[in-house]
Amino acid sequence: MTRSRPSADEAAAAATDIGYPVALKVVSRDILHKSEIGGVRLDLRDEAMIRNAFAGAHEAARIHAPGATIEGALVSPMRAGGVELLVGVVRDPTFGQVLAVGLGGIYVEVFKDASLRVLPVGHDEIRAMLDELHGAALLRGARGARPVDLDALVAVIARVAAVAQGLGDALESLEINPLRVDGDRIEALDAVVTWRADI
Repeated sequence: MTRSRPSADEAAAAATDIGYPVALKVVSRDILHKSEIGGVRLDLRDEAMIRNAFAGAHEAARIHAPGATIEGALVSPMRAGGVELLVGVVRDPTFGQVLAVGLGGIYVEVFKDASLRVLPVGHDEIRAMLDELHGAALLRGARGARPVDLDALVAVIARVAAVAQGLGDALESLEINPLRVDGDRIEALDAVVTWRADI
């Protein structure tokens, strides 16, 4: 359950409804990578923390992106454990829609561990993409962690690819990061969609 709220009062009410701990992220279509500017606050455990995080995330957004439109904050359940993946589709001018699957979360730029395929792709090809990742052992349950339900994960990635294809030529990119996977539980914790300006 994720809720977008325009005020600190509403963010606090949403956190109470969802149940602590929660994460808070500033909402702005003009800021794609919010964690890099201090627009994401994690592990908030009471109303005072929510209110401080709301104010701090908004202030960080105003400082680092002064021209951005700020629409409030997104309040989400705080999750621990599991593996965070990136699943995205971007339109390449030569090849058309390209699916990317890789390690995600805050480490996506650090590890740069991703596999690419031109759409459309089938389930076997998606499974091969997962096997190609340097971090594939994490999905199999490295060091005693619970292994990921790979069939369920492949099915989710296939649905993301199908949605991107269904959106057609107007879609510039669709990115879910992180897609949190913990055993058979799969959750999209954040997503960004951009549209082509020339259509």
